[in-house]
Amino acid sequence: MREDEHPPQDDSEGSITLSYMLGVLRQSARLIAALVVVATLAVAGAAWTLPNRYDASATVQIDPRRKSISNVEGVVSDLKADQSTVESEVEVIKSKEVTLKVIELLNLREDPELTGEPLIRRLLQKVGLARPRLASTSAAEAASPVDAITDILAAYTSNAVRYLERDEIAAAFSDRMKVSRVRNTTLIEIRFSSADPLKAARIANTVAEVYIKDQIDDKTRAANTAMQLLEDKLGDLRRRVADAEYKVEQFKAQNNIFDSEGHVLSEKQLARVLEQTVMARNATAEAQAKYEQAKRVIGRGGNKGDIADVMQSQTIRQLKEDLARLTRREAELGTRYGSKHPEMQKVQAEIADATVQLNREVDRLFANLKNDFEIAESREQQLATALTSAKEQQAQTKEAVVTLNALQRDAMSSKQLFEALLTRYKQTAETQDLQLADAKIVERAGVPLSPAAPKRKVFVLAAAFGALGLGIVIAFAIDLMAPGLARAEDVKRALEHEHLASVPMVEGSREQLRAARLMLADPDGVFAETIRGLRHEIDAGWPYQAPRIIMMASSMPNEGKSAIASNLAHHLALTGVRTLLVDADLRKASLTRVLCPGGAELGARECLETRRPVEDAILRDQVSGLCFLPAHGPTQSRLNPSELLVSPMMTGMIGRLKEHFDAIVIDCPPVLPVVDARILADFADQIVFVMTWRKTPKELARRALRNLGANERKVMGVVLNQVEERKLIDANNYPLRARGGEPVLDRAA
Repeated sequence: MREDEHPPQDDSEGSITLSYMLGVLRQSARLIAALVVVATLAVAGAAWTLPNRYDASATVQIDPRRKSISNVEGVVSDLKADQSTVESEVEVIKSKEVTLKVIELLNLREDPELTGEPLIRRLLQKVGLARPRLASTSAAEAASPVDAITDILAAYTSNAVRYLERDEIAAAFSDRMKVSRVRNTTLIEIRFSSADPLKAARIANTVAEVYIKDQIDDKTRAANTAMQLLEDKLGDLRRRVADAEYKVEQFKAQNNIFDSEGHVLSEKQLARVLEQTVMARNATAEAQAKYEQAKRVIGRGGNKGDIADVMQSQTIRQLKEDLARLTRREAELGTRYGSKHPEMQKVQAEIADATVQLNREVDRLFANLKNDFEIAESREQQLATALTSAKEQQAQTKEAVVTLNALQRDAMSSKQLFEALLTRYKQTAETQDLQLADAKIVERAGVPLSPAAPKRKVFVLAAAFGALGLGIVIAFAIDLMAPGLARAEDVKRALEHEHLASVPMVEGSREQLRAARLMLADPDGVFAETIRGLRHEIDAGWPYQAPRIIMMASSMPNEGKSAIASNLAHHLALTGVRTLLVDADLRKASLTRVLCPGGAELGARECLETRRPVEDAILRDQVSGLCFLPAHGPTQSRLNPSELLVSPMMTGMIGRLKEHFDAIVIDCPPVLPVVDARILADFADQIVFVMTWRKTPKELARRALRNLGANERKVMGVVLNQVEERKLIDANNYPLRARGGEPVLDRAA
């Protein structure tokens, strides 16, 4: 199978299991524990050195109810109990104005909690150029050059930064004061923190009292300001009203305009004459109608008694009734007596007398009708003449009246405004001393009995858990940043091959000969025990009785596969297996240089080039019985190693070796730099892939395995080499210890 037939795998980055996380934590347990212990002890020591702080709190309520003593509306309206108003009052309490008033009232300018040494001295103390000033130290004793310079600078800047010092004190005060709204109520909690519980309660109560007093003072100042503004405005309006009224009167005098009851006299006279004229016309018309009707009755020759209906006179009506009664009496007597009868004559005489009286009364009334008509007509003419004169006079004063009305309106508006402001001024003057605050203290601060800070247990627990979390993060960061593999479970997930063993780092690894024969030098050590476990895993993957070729491969040089191959071969030989160790690295021959320090006379390369029997080049270890085939002798090669490995001679040599040995362990060159390992993989029955613990990049290992092509199926698994001994429990999933409970890795060969 070629390299491109295997897509790259990245399971290691995409699959984080519980076992993986537990492995990381187990691997870094000492680091995490040390970090937790150090952080906890450091924070605990620092927390126990902190001074106790006591919190005292006073509660203020914003009271939205109207509290006016009088019914007069105040200059400043009451506060509303909405959210924005309460939050604004919280900021007012925290303002620097209230803070400085409390500082001045309680004389906190010299309080050691709020003040300290000058800023210059503190900065110099931090860098070690000045020492703290002691109250008991005399001027002569404390005089050092740096301290003297510091004192001069502090004295020079003390007055120049007075305002900044006030700000610094206010800032220190604000840091110890917390003002907050109590949930969604109109209550505001004022909390102050101090090392002295009595002082904390006193300051919290004073802040509340200053805030309440400020509200009253603000209202009083607003009322005084309003009075001053009203007073100034009233003076101006008073002058404007006087000027406007003077202009009205002056204009009347200049234009001979007189008024009565708020009306211009000419207009009033014109209205009165007009009204009289209308009444006169009505009276004339009525008199003329009666007179004309009476004339028509008389002109037609009618009885003057008929005029009574026109004149509607009670006297004429009574005379007509008397005349009618006498006429009826005459008729009655006429039927009974004759015309000569005395009674008859008496009645006739009475009738004649009544008729004369009636005619005389009618004549008098007719004359009165005529006289009334003439008088009414004459009066109408007089009033018409007066009306004409009044109209002419009104026409002459019309333009002056328009101007007069404008002047009067201006004067009236100025007067109304003046009267309104005067009323408001008097109300404000009477109520300015009747101010009530819009807030009240509902709970005064009591003296706290127990300190509120520092929360030492909280600090210690926070430090412990924080350090624990930081340690876990660091452990995972170290693990994720490591380019290679660190645990057995990572092998399967990253390379899709089984983990065979984790070989410990050998102490004194610079002694290459000892490292290559460590199975003989320290058979009871951790390294030897690991090689035995590796041999067991390899045997489990080969159920056949036939000879086999075990190839040790790695992706890059210096990963320790040569030492593992040598020790595995020694172990097989010690157990009675006919074993041959082959140094197939024809280029560098690293294993040949280690096992044959003086050099070999003949090697595999010479046998392939000269076709000499390979048996002539095999060496034997007298201790373990292991046979070793060096890579080459002292002669120089004329052919490329890869050409030799693919030659028919190589196939024949491998065939002859399998006839004489049960197990052949081949130490080949690294897979990635040269092609030799890929050629040798064709001859191998089992391939063991070696990686350096936490160093060999996973991607390089995957690439090397893919380069093996179809021979990748021969890979029995992966060996993690050069593992730190204390990490073996994580790498092998079981502890490895030599006899006596301690690893024995430095025993002489």
